[in-house]
Amino acid sequence: METTVSKLNIDIKQRLKGIVDYETIQINEKLGQFLDTCSLPEKAKLACLTIDTSMKHLDDISNNRLSKHSILVGDLLSAHFYTILAEINDPEYQLAMSKAIVEVSELKSSLHQHVLTDEESSDAIFKIETLFPYITLTHFNNEGNATQIYDFLYDDVHDYYPSYLKNYNKERVNLIMKDIKQTLDKRRGN
Repeated sequence: METTVSKLNIDIKQRLKGIVDYETIQINEKLGQFLDTCSLPEKAKLACLTIDTSMKHLDDISNNRLSKHSILVGDLLSAHFYTILAEINDPEYQLAMSKAIVEVSELKSSLHQHVLTDEESSDAIFKIETLFPYITLTHFNNEGNATQIYDFLYDDVHDYYPSYLKNYNKERVNLIMKDIKQTLDKRRGN
């Protein structure tokens, strides 16, 4: 069975045909696995994973000093996302995802600028990591639980260190991640 991750890998190879000398593209395998468990249109799964991959790739450029070729790769992935959105032909979903891109970018910018408290940072990280799959699930299934999405994606959160937090020290990131876990536990009644 072809997975969403394998489909995206095929699409990436096609889009980057002829382009050489670029860093590895990291696809969120856990997000792909999560999307594959959901009853969603294949194009919606692919759109969600593609924009997640594009944005994380572009985050890595500035934080990990990747080459200028990587900017092109990130832009190509972003363009591929919009191509998939056009194929889905669902204006409400297109608008929701476009707004989510802006919101996620603003949240990451706030994190980069260190203008958020730890609690606000926890909320921002939670939203950054769940907004695209949450919108996709709620739009196509009329269901979606951001807590369940986060639990699936980051069940072992202590090893998670997103590149948009590279300017934070490890202790602060650990405190923020602990706060997210405690908040989620309270929501579940644990």
